[in-house]
Amino acid sequence: MELRLFRYFVAVAEELNVTRAAEQLHTSQPSLSQQIRQLEGIVGAPLFLRDKHRLQLTEAGRALLPSAKSVLTSVENALVEARAVARNEEWTIALGMVPGPEGKIFSHILPVLLRYHPGIQLLLRTMTAPEQIRALLRRDITAGFLRGPIDSCEIQSEIYMREDVVVVLPQDSPLAQFERVPVSELAKMKLVSISAEVAPAVHNMAEEIERRAGVRFQRGFCTENLLTSMNAVASGLGFSFFAAYVEEIAPKGVVTRRLDLEPSPQLDLLFAYRGDDRLPALARLVELVREHSPFHMENVSRSAAVAVTSSR
Repeated sequence: MELRLFRYFVAVAEELNVTRAAEQLHTSQPSLSQQIRQLEGIVGAPLFLRDKHRLQLTEAGRALLPSAKSVLTSVENALVEARAVARNEEWTIALGMVPGPEGKIFSHILPVLLRYHPGIQLLLRTMTAPEQIRALLRRDITAGFLRGPIDSCEIQSEIYMREDVVVVLPQDSPLAQFERVPVSELAKMKLVSISAEVAPAVHNMAEEIERRAGVRFQRGFCTENLLTSMNAVASGLGFSFFAAYVEEIAPKGVVTRRLDLEPSPQLDLLFAYRGDDRLPALARLVELVREHSPFHMENVSRSAAVAVTSSR
């Protein structure tokens, strides 16, 4: 049964006048009378006593009226609540972040986003890159900062930050004296790698460096996170490769150095989101990332420097 029939019935029951009820409902009197007869057919009994001068509710009508009002009120309350939730969801972002570079994200794009939209709700979740990809596909998060590869046509991505790769060494390693460490010397030590299931981009970087330098590293421990890798290196168990952000968070007992390779190996931190997501807050975040990301700002500065040089 259509809710419209209850709405028409309640209006007539409260007015006890079909003409006034029709005006209130913005419908014609014959149409309203037809809808009331249809409801009476569903109930199986008259709802109104009719004479030339007035209407009266029957016993069946009086019994139906409170329930009809309750149903309409419940539906209206549900709609109001759903609309309120929808308005709130439009400016709520669930954001995934790979462990480690959070400091770069917190100090760059999040203050910009909150400056333009102080009322936005941010739900921040630390997740590995594979976890973020699965969460994006399930729509558990709105967007994420992660490293590739991303093998899904449903997910769009763009470079948020590009960093040089550094080698993490024990503080007392003879190689710590170098400003740029020869890769051939690293081949004499063991590599403390990070699991491909946790950080595939970082894991695969060692193979790229091997290929470029024409060396083969000795494989040592394989860890599940940055902190364990750092502790293993500090204990003298080998060396690791990470993006340059670790220079700011390296613990005692380790040092970071650049590699003696040109051009320097690099790792990209990507900003990823679903291409079919039409959330207004996400659209605004995408705009801000494109405008204020470190990668974009570096390109702008580089272009400006080239323009100045060309004009001289």
